[in-house]
Amino acid sequence: MARDCAAAGARAFLPIERSVTPVRSGRLRESEAVKAVRGGGSYAEAVVSPNTVYAHFRNFGGTITVRRARVLGTPEVGFFGRSVTQAGSHYVERAHAAAVGPVQVAIKMRAQTFFEGL
Repeated sequence: MARDCAAAGARAFLPIERSVTPVRSGRLRESEAVKAVRGGGSYAEAVVSPNTVYAHFRNFGGTITVRRARVLGTPEVGFFGRSVTQAGSHYVERAHAAAVGPVQVAIKMRAQTFFEGL
């Protein structure tokens, strides 16, 4: 039952996370998925995460330093020099705060279905 509840919670969390994920090209949002549900018995956990290197930087911020080119940027967006620092958007924390209630409801509903079937 714990594994089913974790999966239900993850399915409830994913659309909420996607709704607060910053969108420029859509690649970050499209990479977000339920990556794993593990455990069983009385304990289980689900992993919901993006599959891009950019995700950590977009959430927490940081500094990008040029490696191969002379400067960062493109003609379309402009050039930034040899490094650029960006503040994180903390979208994962915002998603977590927004999803607490819906995830609890999803888990409760799944558990209720389990116990009604006994």
